[in-house]
Amino acid sequence: MIFAKRLKGKAISAWLGPTGDAARRAVRGLKERITSTPKTLDVYFDPTDPWSYLTGQAVQRLIDAYPVDFTFHVITPPASDVDPAPPLRAKYSLRDAQALAEYWDLEFPGTKEPDGGMVRDIGTALVRERPPREQLAAAMELAHSMWKVDKKNLVLLLGKYGQDSHGAVAPIMNTTYGELRKAGHYQGAMIRYDGEWYWGIDRLPFLERAIAKELGTDVAHVVTPRPESERGPLKLSDKPLTCEMYFSFRSPYSYIALAQIENVLAPYGVPLVLKQVAPMVSRGLPVPQVKRLYIVRDAKREADRLGLPFGEICDPLGPGVDHCLAVQHWANQQGAGLAFARSAMSAIWSEARDPAEYTDLRYMVERANLPWEGARASLEDKAAPKQAADNAADLNGIGLWGVPSFRCGDFVTWGQDRLPLLADRLRRHKLATG
Repeated sequence: MIFAKRLKGKAISAWLGPTGDAARRAVRGLKERITSTPKTLDVYFDPTDPWSYLTGQAVQRLIDAYPVDFTFHVITPPASDVDPAPPLRAKYSLRDAQALAEYWDLEFPGTKEPDGGMVRDIGTALVRERPPREQLAAAMELAHSMWKVDKKNLVLLLGKYGQDSHGAVAPIMNTTYGELRKAGHYQGAMIRYDGEWYWGIDRLPFLERAIAKELGTDVAHVVTPRPESERGPLKLSDKPLTCEMYFSFRSPYSYIALAQIENVLAPYGVPLVLKQVAPMVSRGLPVPQVKRLYIVRDAKREADRLGLPFGEICDPLGPGVDHCLAVQHWANQQGAGLAFARSAMSAIWSEARDPAEYTDLRYMVERANLPWEGARASLEDKAAPKQAADNAADLNGIGLWGVPSFRCGDFVTWGQDRLPLLADRLRRHKLATG
């Protein structure tokens, strides 16, 4: 059984690695030759999505910096099967876009969720067909007025761009969203180029390198951090700081974050508090195949960037997760929580080791310099699943549902992509407190 899982892990690694990439490139190249289709940026814009508004700014800069064609698709918000917590997502995306615009040289005027009437009116203008550059300009102008809640200017813009009937909006935008799903993704703020997906600001560096390589030009770096002088002192709390990290053993992004978090916190002497949770599917939150496939390929790309081994995977869902949660609960009490979490994550995501098997679990435990006898005894601890459930409830309590998530003082954020923002907040807190 263990040998079969190792072989499966190697097969997954081959699919994610250079061999799989070469095969996919060959298929795309053949299709381009047959159809004579040039490489384009396919941009998917959800007017209600703050991340789409930031992405639109990046696209405007991309098409100014590089001679590349693009298409612009206006879509609905994500479907329920890929958006497990819509109310939380709407509130968090607003806060996150504000933090991103503060960190990067972007702007985001939104302070509250979009007005439903304004959203419907914008849709009547954006379902009209226009050349891509005109449609992008229209989307950004209309969305700017919506996020500013400037109804007077929105009326003027609707007169400028024209409107179709409200009844035409849903069928057109639902069809476009269906085309996005067929193409292999499920939400706005996405850009597709040469068969690869790039999410908004977070994956822009990968996209720019791909475009620059194709065109034989230098990378323009169209979005950069604001100067530190513009991000001055900002106190996170009046109390001593700790950083709570919520993570799941089934989350590849948690693996990537665990490999980095110590380096983020160490310069500021901030203690780490690990809070393990059960996987989303175990908490009743769906993760359909289209989402799983994108996540694992995107995580591979991020792991490669950081020099982390990734790809020989053994899905721990089931008894493997139960074992990890139990040992993690015990390891936290021994002061070795980070050591075990890293050992187990590395085994699951880069070595195809199965924590459901005692042989593999023991390897993970002993690599963390923990005694197997104590770890094995912890598997019977009834407090472990309760602790994981309590951690998940705490996560919901701070307005989040996915992992990895972080709380440090009053700074709450989701995703390993936000570690640079966490580091910046810690730097600013140090400036504020001396």
